[in-house]
Amino acid sequence: MALIQQDRQAMIEVSVIIPVYNAAETISHLISKILSETRVAIELIIVNDGSTDGTGRLIRDICDDRVILIEQENQGVYAARNAALDIHRGEWVIFLDADDDVEEGFIFARWQTAINTQADVVIFNAWRTGSGNSRTPVHTRQPYAQSLSGHEWIRHCVMHREWPHYLWLQMVRSSYVRDNALHFQTGKSHKDILWTVNLAIGNARFYLPDIKDYTYRINAASITHRPDYYDVRAHSYIDVIAEIIRLAELKSNKAVRLFLYRHALRETRHFLGLYRNHAYDQSGLKVTFRHRISKVSLARGISSISDGFFLLKLTITLL
Repeated sequence: MALIQQDRQAMIEVSVIIPVYNAAETISHLISKILSETRVAIELIIVNDGSTDGTGRLIRDICDDRVILIEQENQGVYAARNAALDIHRGEWVIFLDADDDVEEGFIFARWQTAINTQADVVIFNAWRTGSGNSRTPVHTRQPYAQSLSGHEWIRHCVMHREWPHYLWLQMVRSSYVRDNALHFQTGKSHKDILWTVNLAIGNARFYLPDIKDYTYRINAASITHRPDYYDVRAHSYIDVIAEIIRLAELKSNKAVRLFLYRHALRETRHFLGLYRNHAYDQSGLKVTFRHRISKVSLARGISSISDGFFLLKLTITLL
């Protein structure tokens, strides 16, 4: 791993972390938006995760001492974010994706919101858009403009069946990340779910403004929609479900245990959809699921007749 060294500001208010892999066609627009920010002291940490399209050269050519480039062999997006977390110095941290878009001045606006609400974690809203002009909010059922604890937020998300785990919605106080030793589990997919669960389990002060300052572009050509990647996603869901169950069974999480079990059951629905409709190696996935996931643990998350019927269907299909 090579790190470009430079003089860094004594006081950095916001660290912006972007993992990139073959993003030469999209990253320049986002970088220019970020570097246009002058009302807040930032560092922009870009982790080039083994790109082969000239992404690294493009970033090395940027003449701005706020930009830090980490170059590593391809290890995946979560390992890339961990590498940036290890060196970041901002009081706050934001995670972005290389192919999305942000509002002008959004870092300053987010920073002001975080300071004014005295939160540890601020979760914003965003627009979701595809190839056309239509756009929809990423979430619609959150406790907007309210301050609440992480445990209260877990309960709300589970009860309202809406858990916005997208990293680019979040602005997190760095001291909270360090005090709770938060990091990303390495892997291919869906580990942002576990990051967000652990973020909330720490029971920090959360605030959720209904501010849509980010545009998430659905890319039908992305790796997550490739037929050969569906099995990877399904295996990642097994990791996520098993870890949520493990967290639920810790004594320290007794206050939210029931809601974690419910969340594990909810994520199992996503897994089963992938398994039935897209998975190629169904026999291998079935063996892995049965080995790692207990039906008894999932049954603890039943909260409705629909959940009961789902677990029965899951049992017939897998268990």
